[in-house]
Amino acid sequence: MKIFLDSSKLEEVNKWLPVIDGVTTNPTILLKEGGDVYTLAHLLNPKPISIEVCGDFETDARKYAGEVPNAVIKIPLLKPNGGNNLELIKRLSKEGIPINCTALMSLSQVILATKCGARYVSLFAGRVDDEGGDYCKMIKDCIDFLDEELCIEKGEGTEFYTDIELIVGSIRTVGNVLDAVRAGAHIVTIPPTVLEKMLVHRFSLDTVRQFESDNEKSKSAVSGNLPHTLG
Repeated sequence: MKIFLDSSKLEEVNKWLPVIDGVTTNPTILLKEGGDVYTLAHLLNPKPISIEVCGDFETDARKYAGEVPNAVIKIPLLKPNGGNNLELIKRLSKEGIPINCTALMSLSQVILATKCGARYVSLFAGRVDDEGGDYCKMIKDCIDFLDEELCIEKGEGTEFYTDIELIVGSIRTVGNVLDAVRAGAHIVTIPPTVLEKMLVHRFSLDTVRQFESDNEKSKSAVSGNLPHTLG
């Protein structure tokens, strides 16, 4: 499983760089946290950064794809006016521009985004959970579909490849992360606050502090028992 950081803060990306496989951003994150996608992309390169397009989706998509070598263009399946971006996703994907189809809330939407050639499909599992939906089953259903869709015959055997990956987002808790892992998610995009909770455990901290304390006591005891130098 891969971990993406769901943040636009440069200091957070730098802090978690040893363990993350990429970064996801969106206009809400950028409004709240600030940050510059070009600076983030430079720090991350060659790891991918998802940059969401707005307004004139195609113009934005071509701009970022041309300027940021590790950009993944984040395009919502639905337009704000109720239309859809199926044709645009398919056309840009055919041109070799990697697309992260975002704001997906159902298996049926994941199927359509996959059929359009999206490189990543982003399931907002946390929002599904907010509405009382069974997000664990939905993640598993999506993975099962992708496994079936990406199964190709080679000679007498069957080989799986992962050109399309499911990103599980809208993560609220460590429990959400673990549920996504158990359900087989390819990628979980995690905010820094949740990553911090995954890292720190009180008993781990107590244990390493005890080791340090006991080491100092041991060194003091050995030093106190050494024979005095003869004059």
